[in-house]
Formats: sequence, C-alpha cells, structure tokens
Amino acid sequence: MSYDLIVKPRGRGPGLKKTHALPLLSSRKVELWQASDYRWRELFEGADVMSEGATRDEPDGKMYYGSTSILLPFSSRGGLVPDDQAEQVARLLARDPHARLRATRVARLEAQVRSAAPIGRVRAELGVGIAAHGIQVSVEVEARVHLELSRERAPRKTNAGSPRSKRGAHVS
Repeated sequence: MSYDLIVKPRGRGPGLKKTHALPLLSSRKVELWQASDYRWRELFEGADVMSEGATRDEPDGKMYYGSTSILLPFSSRGGLVPDDQAEQVARLLARDPHARLRATRVARLEAQVRSAAPIGRVRAELGVGIAAHGIQVSVEVEARVHLELSRERAPRKTNAGSPRSKRGAHVS
C-alpha cells in the first residue's frame, strides 16, 4: 500500500502562516503596591461580619458548608477604609496574601462557632467587591467536621498534697 493512500486529504481551514521576527526590545510598566499587615489587622478588627452555615452528613462523614460576609466600612461610614481609595483597597485585598489570610481566619472562626464539633482544614473561596457602605469580602467555606471530643476526660494529676514554693520547687 502506498503512502499517498494512507494520508487523508486535509479539510478546509486556515493554512500555514509565516511568523514575523520577534522585536529586538520590548518594555512594560509594572505597578507595585504595598500594604501594612498591621493596617489590615485594624481594618478586619473593625469589620462587620455576618455568617450562615450548617453541618451536613456526607458519605465520607460530616462536612460544614457556609459563607461569611465581611464588610470593611468606609471612613464616611465610621470605618477605616478611605473613601477615595476604595478601588485600590479592593484590588489589593483581592490579591494580598496577608489580607486574604485574615479574611479566611475570620470565616474559619465563624464556621467553628456554627459547627457542632471541631472542624479540620478549611477550603475557602474569596470574592471582593465594593458596596455602598464599604469593601465587601465574601468567603465561601467548606470543612470536615471531626467527631466531638469527649467531655469526660480523665482529670489531670495534680500535686495538691505537696507544698510548693513560689517558683514551683518542692519544699522539703
């Protein structure tokens, strides 16, 4: 069998195109932003937080699903986000790992409060937008719920009968 019979004719479509030479030089402008972790902490401490969620029975065990809404209010609304920097703050908050970690920690704490037992590693998805009153951070949370710890633990051993000095050394 000849090679020409095996190869199928090509259908219609774009043909080959010659590439142009790459430019000798190229440039781009990069904008760098920096935020203080201390200032992120201040913003999140003054945030309005609202959460909802519940534990569900799944085939692999209990899971917690919920969402947390964090509002960082504008200065004109009694908050710490400067009104004239709303867009820049929102853009940076969406990308800054320190700010995202703070938002995730707030959502994890809210999830822990609402679950019936301790939760494990949290998977979170963040969204950032500008609302009428401030910067809105939405965090969708998913976490495995561990079996509730037994409240009837063995009491700790104490040396109540032996006298101690102020530094904790046994007195002879």
